[in-house]
Amino acid sequence: MLEPGRPIERDLTGEESHTYQLALEAGEYATVTVEQRGIDVVVRLMEPGGTLITEFDGESRRQGRERVGIVADAAGAYRLAIRARYPKGAIGRYAIGAAERRPATSQDRAAYEARRLGSESVKLSTAGKYAEARTLVARALELTETAAGPDASYVGALAIALAGLERTMGDYASAERTYQRAVAVSEKSLGREHPQTALALERFGLLYRERNDYGKAEKLLQEALDIDEKTLGHEHPRVVNALMSISLLHSDRQDFRRASAELQEALAIAEKALEPDSGSIIALRINLGDLLLNLNDYDRAEAQLSEAVQVLEKKFGPEDPRIEAPLLNLGIIARERKQYPRALEFLWRAEAVNEKVLGARHARTASTLISIANVYRSQGDYAKALEVYHRAREVAASAAGPYHNTTMLALLGIGRTHAAQGNSALALEYQTRVDQILEKQIGLNMTVGSERARLAYVEGMEKRTDRTISLNTMGFPADQGAADQAALVVLQRKGRVFDAIAGNLAALRERLNLEDQWLLDDLGTTTARLATLALSGPGKTPPDDYQKQLAALEATHERLEGAISERSAEFRAQSQVVTLGGVRAAIPVHAALIEFATYHPFDARAATDADSYGDAHYVAYILRRDSPVRWKDLGPAKDVDAAIARLRNALSDPARTDVRQLARAADAKIMQPIRASLDDATQLLISPDGELNLIPFEALEDERGRYLIECYAITYLTSGRDLLRMQVPRVSKSEPVVIADPSFGEPAIARAEQPRSKATSSSTMRRSVTTAQDLSSVYFARLAGTAREGRAIQSLFPDAQLLTGPRATKAALTHVMAPRILHVATHGFFLQDASHGVSDAPARAGGSRVINTGVTIENPLLRSGLAFAGANVKKPGSDDGVLTALEASGVNLWGTRLVVLSACDTGVGEVKNGEGVYGLRRAFFLAGTETLVMSLWPVSDYDTRELMIAYYTGLKSGLGRGEALRQAKLAMLQRNGRQHPFRWASFIQSGEWANLDGQR
Repeated sequence: MLEPGRPIERDLTGEESHTYQLALEAGEYATVTVEQRGIDVVVRLMEPGGTLITEFDGESRRQGRERVGIVADAAGAYRLAIRARYPKGAIGRYAIGAAERRPATSQDRAAYEARRLGSESVKLSTAGKYAEARTLVARALELTETAAGPDASYVGALAIALAGLERTMGDYASAERTYQRAVAVSEKSLGREHPQTALALERFGLLYRERNDYGKAEKLLQEALDIDEKTLGHEHPRVVNALMSISLLHSDRQDFRRASAELQEALAIAEKALEPDSGSIIALRINLGDLLLNLNDYDRAEAQLSEAVQVLEKKFGPEDPRIEAPLLNLGIIARERKQYPRALEFLWRAEAVNEKVLGARHARTASTLISIANVYRSQGDYAKALEVYHRAREVAASAAGPYHNTTMLALLGIGRTHAAQGNSALALEYQTRVDQILEKQIGLNMTVGSERARLAYVEGMEKRTDRTISLNTMGFPADQGAADQAALVVLQRKGRVFDAIAGNLAALRERLNLEDQWLLDDLGTTTARLATLALSGPGKTPPDDYQKQLAALEATHERLEGAISERSAEFRAQSQVVTLGGVRAAIPVHAALIEFATYHPFDARAATDADSYGDAHYVAYILRRDSPVRWKDLGPAKDVDAAIARLRNALSDPARTDVRQLARAADAKIMQPIRASLDDATQLLISPDGELNLIPFEALEDERGRYLIECYAITYLTSGRDLLRMQVPRVSKSEPVVIADPSFGEPAIARAEQPRSKATSSSTMRRSVTTAQDLSSVYFARLAGTAREGRAIQSLFPDAQLLTGPRATKAALTHVMAPRILHVATHGFFLQDASHGVSDAPARAGGSRVINTGVTIENPLLRSGLAFAGANVKKPGSDDGVLTALEASGVNLWGTRLVVLSACDTGVGEVKNGEGVYGLRRAFFLAGTETLVMSLWPVSDYDTRELMIAYYTGLKSGLGRGEALRQAKLAMLQRNGRQHPFRWASFIQSGEWANLDGQR
């Protein structure tokens, strides 16, 4: 029996449980404290009759205090049972004592009731009764605020629980707000470095992970892990959950090796500290099984998942809600093994659990139905598959909304089944509906989340594009509708993510007046609200009310877009709806648009996912103004890429004598298959994809031994939809600007170690000085010959402003106001990151400029750029002499007719299929320029100067921006010693091809 002023101190080991009694009168309040001395304990409070009231487990550290408050509803001996939080191997001491006894106040009763409701909600949540649990937690939160104030630590704990239930029920907007509060309250009441704050951060990170905002998720999850390890120790069971959460994130990012290592580490910790049937070990096995499934390691995955199911069945029964996930994955494994009856047994069990826990009209129920339908389709029971797919679609549309991923997956399954049956009309109808949802999803996803999340979303979308293209190339190659839909999808999706991550709307905002800025801000707010509502689904909102809210927001969004489009030609150009008819109408009569794309052929009849997708291929869609869409599969991408690599090596080496042979071989794979489809076209508008971005098509050689430059005028586009942007008029705001021969400076190390004799002369190669990893040791050598280049251009355009030496600064470029021409003659650089990551910004270390590629970078636009005055030395302020592509995308060039990057490798960047070349090539177009001329390999000062003077002379005489470059190249090709494409083919022209006055 506990008595005030007489504490009891005892040892506690393993599974031991010590019980104490405290006699209270009805209406009396008492507090009991338990001092933890080397062991983390849980205190269970029971009524005199033995019924559990609640548990107290607020202090996770082995040193700390648990404080128990009791309100006696009836007179009697209340019981307190003390046991170790983690019994396996536990050993330590504790001291327990009654601190006070007095009449209970209304605040005491409120706090006590809140604790009871909190415990009851845990039971309901474990049983899958999430709505009831949410109601109890919300009530407990109100009571705790009344009793202890809004900043009490238990308010933070309850907020974590409430946000978790909101997240589970799909109410992500409410969950985000509640997690923010949980973090703020926990930090204020307990400190940033406290296990409860770490728990709030971890759960918040998981919410962002579920919303594909991986940048925010990783930051929160890593901080939570760091706090847990610092406050609890690396071997603490709580570290298990933090490691498991981070592994989920890395699995989402396809970093399966890292995720596996983290899960194995977590499992090793858990097995030392926890019992085999503990919730953490069960969750670990489920997640590890899911990861192994992604790795196609079906045997190990099945072992982990089966053990998890057996433990859950034994401990909690066959209808425990946690059993649904491993049953679902076991069903998928059985389907991949073509064990269809077994797969259906697992999946229908999972569906039954979902219906009981979540209801028949829930998004997760619809998702399970889709998996079931997949099995029927795989075994050839198409009628049953369609029946279940349609049921899933109806449930998903009602429960999750028309733009939700589950709704789209159901439509995708219906379309695939019709394709497998050979029903081209219905297959195309449903694939078109899927593509329309995807187009809406893309627009919404590109407005929310981090840069990394947007990139991840686009990477996940690639398989959807593969299906549309495959429906054309493999499913129904003679169906013109399938070809039209595939061409439209490529036109709509290629390069989409770049516009979003460059933040070009932010740059646009700076160029609007105050009233228009308000409109743009309203549009941004409306878009964010629309994205949240459309992508998250209705949650608890009745379906009819949800549809009304969605329609109202869409109407507001459309109205704001229209209003801004009327006021801003730049916004109008960026927000145009892309249609096949619109693009074709923008193609000149004598031109052909060649839209290249990479895709993985998809077999709609394949029984398993592993057999569905083939190796990457290239495909070309040929569009003419007045002809139907034509197409040609160019075969395996690896074969085309190998030919490109061989040609590129020869193109960049003037000593190679096999360049024409390799140019012919590449042409045979790329252009010869589509030559007949070009008909009488004399101009080619080429939108490359993949490695095709890195070669000049002018240097390919046809069957008759002619370079393509001799047969066609060639212009490059990121996507054929660029033709729509070209139709929006622009006005230059200032005279030409020429930047050349920057004074890069000499760092102290360079002055001490590099003799003057190694200074670059005008006849040496202008190489982009880059490293494989970073810029810490980069040295930009002077380009003296570019000064003469700049003066020659100024002589042709006397109104041009020429900036050289110390005046050739980064600031000079970033502050231009849409000059008619911008010519930049300097070093370009591109950093290839072996770890596929880049840093958020240049870091400073030891006086050197460092891009630390050991840090994960979300934005690849920080890996390419241009060097300006002072680039070799550390300078205070923002003008460090290096302009990244991200910064370039924000320069005001709306109205600039032509940008020439007379530097090495300015057209090179990170190649991403479907996204063109990240880097300067795209950045300057997003900044607003109509035309860009850039290089694909290092060239000499002399050759560049000769080509540029000829180019600008042609421009001055009225030639088009494309034709002037073509004529300059042809002239070099006719000269002795200049026939090798190395001399004339490095520079390419992209964008508008008209002359400087806009005449084509």
